[in-house]
Amino acid sequence: MALLRQHAGKTVRLRLPPASATLTIQDDGGFAPAMLDARADTTLTPNPLAWLASSDPAARFVVGGEDMALAKELAEILGKLRWDVEEDLSQIVGDIAAHKLVTTGTEVLAWHKNAAESIAKSWAEHWHEESPLLAPPEETRALAGEIGAVDERVERLAQKIRQLDQNSCSANPRKS
Repeated sequence: MALLRQHAGKTVRLRLPPASATLTIQDDGGFAPAMLDARADTTLTPNPLAWLASSDPAARFVVGGEDMALAKELAEILGKLRWDVEEDLSQIVGDIAAHKLVTTGTEVLAWHKNAAESIAKSWAEHWHEESPLLAPPEETRALAGEIGAVDERVERLAQKIRQLDQNSCSANPRKS
């Protein structure tokens, strides 16, 4: 944790609902429990869905507080940590059972992720093909080009109207 030395003395609140811990960064970059009345410079709360869906370590936490630089750095560091679940479980239920539990859990999470991706693709295809809620990119580009052309013509017309109005006012000075 030498990376956090520059933030020595700052206080961090880690929220793991329903619990939370308030820690102070020490001179060596490590953590120590903060004083009971300490005000947190930043707060980090893990986002469980982001842990499953995002490969960006910083996106795995919801950050808050005044010191956003510290929050971002902590989220980056903590997001890269890997918990060896199987090792910890093996001390409770044994090696074989821990391996089976982790393998089953990994397969279940992969199934959920694949199911979510499949459903999203199906919806996108339905909105595109069956119930055209989404326009194809080439149609969108063509429409944008047409809108740009109309905008140019309207601008030219407005300019001609201004010129005619100026010519009309200069030809008939009493009209103004």
